[in-house]
Amino acid sequence: QPRLREMKIPTAPFLLPALCLCLLLTACESPLQEVKYPELRFNHLPVIELNVARIDIVEQYRSPLRPPNVEHELPLAPAKAMRNWANDRLRAVGSSGRATFIIADASVKAQPLQKKKGLKAMFTLDQAARYDARLEARLEVETAAGLGKGFAAAAATRQRTMPEAVSMNDRDDALYRFVEEATKDFDRVMVANIDRHLAPFKASR
Repeated sequence: QPRLREMKIPTAPFLLPALCLCLLLTACESPLQEVKYPELRFNHLPVIELNVARIDIVEQYRSPLRPPNVEHELPLAPAKAMRNWANDRLRAVGSSGRATFIIADASVKAQPLQKKKGLKAMFTLDQAARYDARLEARLEVETAAGLGKGFAAAAATRQRTMPEAVSMNDRDDALYRFVEEATKDFDRVMVANIDRHLAPFKASR
């Protein structure tokens, strides 16, 4: 009978350390925890009562969905925040007439910034990108049978930079606050202009 010989497969000296490294890397991997951000609302603020029967919201702005625009990638979409503003702060209390809240701009654009070079770059933390937000809307009011028309408009802009060494969650946190503050800027300007230009259309108490 033929005799079976035991064959030993030679083990390269680097296989064991490489295997340990692979196991270490696998053990260190963990899924990024998903952060759920609250919806920005304004129902804690006084309601602006208009002497109209209805209020329509028209989203005139259309995001191009490509760079430099990034509003569609943010944890808080500016257009959504502006719709919530109109729903929470404006109220129709009349029997006739119509008001239209038109979102003209709800954009956020990101521009990469030039990084430092040479020895100085080793000791400085560069700002990697600049974000520019613009929120613009117009509130048009028309009473029954066209007896009266008026409008108030507002635009708010805000800018911030983002450092290069920032985690995705920290970046999203910062951009959420960025859009939140821009919407608050818009709120202050629009309320002031409604008081200035649409006072005759506000419900009297």
